[in-house]
Amino acid sequence: MRFNVNTVVLVLLVVLLIVLLIPGENRNTLTAGHTFTVPGLGTYQNVPFGTYALIGWLLTALLYTLINSFSRLRSQADNARILRDMEGLRANLDKAEGSRFAELHTYLDRRLNELQSQVTAQTGDVGSYTSRVDRVRDELAADIGELEHYLKRKLGE
Repeated sequence: MRFNVNTVVLVLLVVLLIVLLIPGENRNTLTAGHTFTVPGLGTYQNVPFGTYALIGWLLTALLYTLINSFSRLRSQADNARILRDMEGLRANLDKAEGSRFAELHTYLDRRLNELQSQVTAQTGDVGSYTSRVDRVRDELAADIGELEHYLKRKLGE
């Protein structure tokens, strides 16, 4: 179990208060009259200075606890604000990543279509080259056939 500083301070204050107020010997010390001089305000006789000191100490501890609680709450609020900002940034980054993915998808589709059209055009060119090669082959075969026929006639075969 984890205790924060405020809880520990309050427990110590209660323990010290019990130690100082319950035993009879301490009660006389706290309520004994003293001469108390405040500069500019005068001198007071039979002031139970111990009681006032204890009350002042308790008020100081309470003030410290309140300040510490306020500081802790403020830091938690700052953390919550930072977390909200980070969540907003994450959402923006996700949206930006989605748009970049869409742009990449569009670019790849366009590029693949261009490559497919180039391949189709080259296939058409290869087809025309193939038909031309076939035609030239047929013409050469016909020419060779004519030459053979001519040579056979001339040589008398």
